[in-house]
Amino acid sequence: MGIIDVTKRLGRNAWRVPGLGQILEADYARDFARLPRNGFRGVYRTFAEAEAAIPPGHPVGYDHDAMTTMYRNRMEKACQSDYAVLYWMREVLRAKPASLVFDVGGHVGVSYYGWKKYLGFDPGLRWLVQEVPAVAEAGTELARERGERALAFTSDLAAGRGCDVLMAAGSLQYVDLGVPQLLDAVGARPAHLILNKMPVYDGEAFVTVQSTGRAFHAYRIYNGTELVTSVTALGYELVDDWQNREQHCEIPFTRGKDIDAYTGYYFRRR
Repeated sequence: MGIIDVTKRLGRNAWRVPGLGQILEADYARDFARLPRNGFRGVYRTFAEAEAAIPPGHPVGYDHDAMTTMYRNRMEKACQSDYAVLYWMREVLRAKPASLVFDVGGHVGVSYYGWKKYLGFDPGLRWLVQEVPAVAEAGTELARERGERALAFTSDLAAGRGCDVLMAAGSLQYVDLGVPQLLDAVGARPAHLILNKMPVYDGEAFVTVQSTGRAFHAYRIYNGTELVTSVTALGYELVDDWQNREQHCEIPFTRGKDIDAYTGYYFRRR
C-alpha cells in the first residue's frame, strides 16, 4: 500500500498532526515522483512555478507518443460526464446540421467517435480537433484508418476561426490560457461555447501539478465565479451548468482546495 492510500485511510487531516504531517508529506512527495495515476501535488501561482516543481526525469505534457493511446475507452460510448453536452449539442446541431465543431484538446477525436451514434451526425458536419502535434498526428492516422472524412486535426488554434461550436472537454486546465485569451487565439466568438469537466471551486484560482500515470502536467484550478464572469463579459449568456461526479481532485496537505465534482457550462452568444 502506497503512502497515497495510507494518507486517505488516515483521513484528510492527518497531515496536521505535529511531526506526522512532515513524515507523510515527505513520503507523499517520493510516491508522487513515481507517476501515480491521477495524483495531484502542490499549490502554485503560475504555470511556470508548477512546471518548475515537476519531478525531473519524466515526460511533461501531452506531446508524447505514450499519451496518444489514452482515453480510448471513451471512443466506444458516452460516459456519465458527457450527457449534458450531448443534450445541448443535439439541440445546436439540429438547428444547424452543417456546423463546424472546434474541439479544443479533443485528443484523437474521442468525443467525435463516442458520440456519433447518439447525435447522428449530418453529412455536412465538420469536426476539427485542436491538439499537440503528437496527438494530432495519431488522430489523423486513426481517422484515415476508419475512413472518417468529417474529422480533421490541427495544432493551430487559429484554424478554428469561423466555427459554430467551440468545445473544450477537460482540456482547458492543461493550458496557460484563460477563455478570453483562448478565443483571441482562435480569432472569433463562436455562437456556442461548451466547457465541460472543469475543475472549479469557490476559492482563489491556482495551479497544481497532476500526474496522469504517463506524464506530469501543470494543471489549473479555477474560481467558478471568475470563470463565468470572464465569459459573460465577452458577450455570452450562461444557458446551463452541471456537475460531473465522474471526476474529482484531491490535493493532499492543503485545506479547502479539494474538488468533489467537476463542472460543465453551456454559453450562447447574445
